[in-house]
Amino acid sequence: MIKNMHKLGNLTRDDINFPEHLTPEIVHTALFIHNAPTKQDTTKRVEHSNKLIGERAMTYVMALLILPMLMDNLQQSKEYTDFIASKKKTIN
Repeated sequence: MIKNMHKLGNLTRDDINFPEHLTPEIVHTALFIHNAPTKQDTTKRVEHSNKLIGERAMTYVMALLILPMLMDNLQQSKEYTDFIASKKKTIN
C-alpha cells in the first residue's frame, strides 16, 4: 500500500475533493489533540502538531476543537434566543 494513503471505506483521499479545512490530516490531528490524557499532553501534542502540519492547518484544527464552545456561546446569545422565539411564533 502507498504510504500516506488514507482509506475511507472503499474510497481513497484521491477520490474525494476535501475542503481545505476538513482533510483527513486536519480531522486526525484534532482527534490526536482531543484524546490527550492530560492538559500537559495536550500542550505537547499541539506544539508537536504545529511543527508537523504548519500554522494554517493548525488554525483549522483549533477551530474544530473549539466549535462546541462557540456553539454553546451562540445558543446563549440574545440574537439566537430571539431568532428561536421568532421561529416558534411563525410555526405556531
